[in-house]
Amino acid sequence: MALYKRPNSKFWWMKFTFDGQLIQQSTKVANKRDAGTIEAAFRHELALGRIGIEPKVKAPAFSKAVDDFLVWSKVEHASQPKTFKRYYFSGELLKKYFGNVKVDRINKKNIEDFITWRSGQTSRKTKDFITRETINHELLTAKIIFNRLIESKILRDNPASGVRQLKANERSFHVISNDEEKHYLLAAPQPLQDVATLMLETGMRCGEVYQIRRQDVLLEKGYLNVYKGKTKASIRQVHLSDRAQSVLRYRLGKFTGANLFPQGDKDGGKPTDSLDKQHLHTIESLGYKFRLYDARHTFASRAVENGVDLLVLASILGHNSLRMVIRYAHPSENFKADAIKRMELNRKAKAV
Repeated sequence: MALYKRPNSKFWWMKFTFDGQLIQQSTKVANKRDAGTIEAAFRHELALGRIGIEPKVKAPAFSKAVDDFLVWSKVEHASQPKTFKRYYFSGELLKKYFGNVKVDRINKKNIEDFITWRSGQTSRKTKDFITRETINHELLTAKIIFNRLIESKILRDNPASGVRQLKANERSFHVISNDEEKHYLLAAPQPLQDVATLMLETGMRCGEVYQIRRQDVLLEKGYLNVYKGKTKASIRQVHLSDRAQSVLRYRLGKFTGANLFPQGDKDGGKPTDSLDKQHLHTIESLGYKFRLYDARHTFASRAVENGVDLLVLASILGHNSLRMVIRYAHPSENFKADAIKRMELNRKAKAV
């Protein structure tokens, strides 16, 4: 019944469903005919969107929702092209799976099915199974897209919100040996050689080195400034070794433009966004297997071996916590063996 009376109430109440949502409230009148008139007027006002609930917006196809999201993302992340690039590839994969299915037809089970499907795919580049980190980013992208649809009053619930991320794969880190470093830097073309050197000397991220500008470098004070990054801890001063200063001094003299690592090493160009091809060609020619990012891990491991405090190292690397530092730093087997020997010598000395 649309109209009813509650126990111990003299007023008539109205109860009905509008656009999938339950409406239940008092008409504040005791006469049933008047209550019916109020209910009819209330339904009319709801239909016009003047009160309470706005009429449901027609749900678009998922592919259209992705395209709209990418248009927004390109503007929102204009200063972070890599972030937009990741959203773009994640969005394209989601479009491939969901296609033109209406967004209000997608439920939690469909999202879970997508994860199962994606987990069985292999990378065209590496031929290995898609990493869980990649799948988790695609799930995050889906959640953001659905949240935007909720903000636009197209959806009321996010079907991806209850889907848990996959437990991340344990990454394998490679600590570059002194011989590997020597041969790699000799074989690496520019600007890869200078990028790798700075990473090995400072522990900076690839993207942070690519973005170095003339105004960021203060050689007379022995440091450079990183002005943007993933977290607040990423915004920091990076103190420079002699070798790092030598690299930056060379690039300050070579270029007149703002960017010290312009694309293609051409003066005046935009900052470099990737050196993956140069790196892969270099390690293949040497028969090595490590990522350019491992230069950062190598710096962290060498810092630990040289007695750098973990809190200090976290600050140098631009991390908020020690957890990531512990993952990054991998002392060599020789260093660990020497540590055991030192402990043994100390124990024997105390026993005398």
